[in-house]
Amino acid sequence: MLMLQHNAWVHVMVSRIRMGAAALCGAVMGFAGVARAECKGPAFIIPGNLAEIEVPLTVKAGTGCGFGVSGVPGAIEDVQITQQPKTGRASVQNLRPVYVAKPGYQGPDEFTYTYIGKDQYGGPMKVSVKRKITVVPSF
Repeated sequence: MLMLQHNAWVHVMVSRIRMGAAALCGAVMGFAGVARAECKGPAFIIPGNLAEIEVPLTVKAGTGCGFGVSGVPGAIEDVQITQQPKTGRASVQNLRPVYVAKPGYQGPDEFTYTYIGKDQYGGPMKVSVKRKITVVPSF
């Protein structure tokens, strides 16, 4: 269970993952703000304990991102990939969704992950985040 502070603002932290065994095994680099140039996406607000939101993300081909959260009022007990990406790979590592873009691919992709837990009052929390991804060339 991941306990998070009571706050309406959610800062989603994106971090870079190197392609290869480390990415597939779940090596998620430090979660400190929107990370390096391999992944770019905005912080966003979760509007309530039962919500579905859509958030853009740009990822360099052959790299990956892990997504952490802060400021969710309540406790996250589970994270599930509820829609797999069409070209990349998605998984969950330590209650953090992870996306890895296909090497050499360029174009759109998307996937959805869902945070499941309890809100600050003990009621149900289910927040689905659809990531609309643009995969760009890796130079």
